[in-house]
Amino acid sequence: MATEVRSFYTPSTTAHVSQPIVDELMMSHGRTRNLVQRCIDHIRLQYYRYEVTFGVYVMTPGEKFVANTFVLVFLSLLIWASLLYFPQLLFRKIGRLVWLLTGHSEDVAALFGIFEHVYISPATSATMPTSSMAS
Repeated sequence: MATEVRSFYTPSTTAHVSQPIVDELMMSHGRTRNLVQRCIDHIRLQYYRYEVTFGVYVMTPGEKFVANTFVLVFLSLLIWASLLYFPQLLFRKIGRLVWLLTGHSEDVAALFGIFEHVYISPATSATMPTSSMAS
């Protein structure tokens, strides 16, 4: 008994759309839209990708609100912390790199010394002696 081997691949018999037609369809949408509309469309596309990737699209409106609020709070805290702490960290690491390369740290300390001052509130400055405020 002989077994017959068949391929599951069948060549496509449908006619393909030519490249100029595809280009025309893609460009016709972009011609009539200005920069603001394209930016809004890009933001909507990114939000759609976020919803589909993380499964937010299957949530109820209340669940979407909680999930999106959590993401926005997390991202805003991340951005705030990076803006607050990253410059200090960057200057310290640059100072360390300069010290490693040159062996001198006096000029680096003078250059980056502005980040090492402690903030003194007006209420505590009135009670502090003048000799400690000058240092």
